[in-house]
Amino acid sequence: MINFLDFRKPQRYIGNEYNVIKKTHKNRIKVCISYPDLYEIGMSNLGLRIIYGLLNEYDDVVCERVFMPDKDLLSYLKESKIKLPSLETKTKLCDFDVIGFNFNYELNFTNFLHILALGGVALKANERKDIIVLGGGGANPEPIAEFVDVFCLGEFEAVAASFIDVLRKYNGKEERLKALSEIDGFYVPSLYEVSFSGDQYIIKKKYEKAKLPIKKVHVKDLDNSYYPLKWLTPHTQIIHDRVPIEIARGCPNSCTFCQARALFYPYRERKIETIKRMVELIYKNSGYENFSFLSFSASNYSKIEQLIDETFDYFKERRIGISFPSLRVDDIAGRLYQRISQLKKANITLAVEAAGADLRRNIKKNIDISRVFEAAEIVSSLNARHMKLYFMYGFPQETNDDLCAIGDFLTALQKRSRLNLNVSINVFIPKPFSSWEKYPMDTEALIAQKKMTILTNMPRRKSIKLSFSDPKKSILEGIMSRADRDFSKVIHSVFLSGGCFDGYNENFSWDVWERAMKEADIDYSRYINKELKSYPWSHIVCGMIKHQDTITK
Repeated sequence: MINFLDFRKPQRYIGNEYNVIKKTHKNRIKVCISYPDLYEIGMSNLGLRIIYGLLNEYDDVVCERVFMPDKDLLSYLKESKIKLPSLETKTKLCDFDVIGFNFNYELNFTNFLHILALGGVALKANERKDIIVLGGGGANPEPIAEFVDVFCLGEFEAVAASFIDVLRKYNGKEERLKALSEIDGFYVPSLYEVSFSGDQYIIKKKYEKAKLPIKKVHVKDLDNSYYPLKWLTPHTQIIHDRVPIEIARGCPNSCTFCQARALFYPYRERKIETIKRMVELIYKNSGYENFSFLSFSASNYSKIEQLIDETFDYFKERRIGISFPSLRVDDIAGRLYQRISQLKKANITLAVEAAGADLRRNIKKNIDISRVFEAAEIVSSLNARHMKLYFMYGFPQETNDDLCAIGDFLTALQKRSRLNLNVSINVFIPKPFSSWEKYPMDTEALIAQKKMTILTNMPRRKSIKLSFSDPKKSILEGIMSRADRDFSKVIHSVFLSGGCFDGYNENFSWDVWERAMKEADIDYSRYINKELKSYPWSHIVCGMIKHQDTITK
């Protein structure tokens, strides 16, 4: 037994949270799911919560959780050779039938391998006799195809019943994987052969009945889809310590750089009555005092003002805070923000992306910049002190004037509004399935040059706080999001060298990854700096992005 009190933040490991679900394992399909990061990160992931609750709805299924242990417990488990257990029943991972992982952040790939190893589970799919490792949440599965038995491509709620039916019907791993490969939304890498010739990828089926191309799946009726109403309430503070009420899924906008529109296509909404019922039941079952209305663009919800009006009194009477992660400028400048500002907490975040008008048009980010100034003044007049803004750089067809425009814009905005501006500036990554997936990513030298141009023209004001993404970390994220199966050697090598928590600045080491790529004889520029006829993910049908028919043979 592990005495978790001997380690930092033992609340991460003890389980027994309010509304936790515990079942006996006897005569049940045993599933353990993970977001491969620390507990406070993983428990902030909505997808993990939905799958946890959904799978536990089945009487003959038990679903538990596991997260990446912090470094003190990680070292202890390695030295003592004690296997990493699940939270709910402290069952060793190697005793589960299925272990599922969310891969929506590429820099967690080494954490994923650590969790398998700590749990006594073989890393490579072809070395596991019985356990199925299920992956989901990512766009391009190829870099970790060697380690994952089957990927769910799209929204798991749409195929959960089919997944469980296969597990019930078949006992052997090989039979289960073949059966899953015949269902839209499931991709079993071992049943396909991938090669690279000239400037294109070619994929062939090893199993005749396997799907090709492979289609991502989505929930057709969001209003009636499963949502956890008995909100699992942690003993400790988590990163997003509020209840996200998903009012819509997908995005109706067409920003060229955005991957999310394709991954969560089509756009769907929940009815107001459904949302109100969700709020009331979750509050009753958890007592949470902070909520958010969540979607990629909350302002695009067709009845957003009516939604605020019909929930306003409920929130205000109970002093419940409400945040909107993604409001349009017009909604802040209009009566909507004046309404929600009367509540306990109303956070405002604007994704401007580009300060130059021509560049905004080029990336199809439809914002009237004059309305941003108007909105900021209104926010300031309502006694708010802060506004958060997002920008990107490294776009195709970007000019020095576009880079300098960021500083000019922030200077003018701060002078007029007197707000404290928290500004996040990130490197553009041409992610798979975005409209700009074929564009090369800027080189490290060019990124550094552009960053200096931005900083040179940036005002030196205490009221403007800047945060830049690490260029090398952005490059690695770009590589891993676009890589093929060869890159699994690199991930495995970094894992063996002890690499983990690569998403954290204090743990990230470009030198370790660069050395591993050289040892594997991989020229990473092939992934991010060259336009090809097809890509590692071109056998997957996703959203409105269509690839050439010749890419699969």
